[in-house]
Amino acid sequence: MWKNLAPGLIRQRVIIEGTTKKIVKTKEMKEYLLELDKVAKMEVLEPPIAYTAHEMGFGGWIHWKSSGSHFYSYPTNPPLFTVDMYTCKPFAVKKVVAFTKKYFSAIEIVWKEIEV
Repeated sequence: MWKNLAPGLIRQRVIIEGTTKKIVKTKEMKEYLLELDKVAKMEVLEPPIAYTAHEMGFGGWIHWKSSGSHFYSYPTNPPLFTVDMYTCKPFAVKKVVAFTKKYFSAIEIVWKEIEV
């Protein structure tokens, strides 16, 4: 059961998933996360971190003043990526989704805003 424990706190969350022709690796992931902060108008506190999970794919995240974003890519057929943004500052979801689709030349993209 869910109850909003801090109704005065702004929270916004979106999950974006897409498929690509090739798996997104760490370098491209970091570059995307740095551009994402500009599109969402966030303030970076630490540069993005990205890592390999070996046969499971790749992961990364960026820390913003108003929360952050995680990124995962998987060696499925076709390759899948997932972006999970959680912020305490409003952002334009459709703008972020459009940017993500274009950035990765996504074959298919879906998204869902999570009510908090």
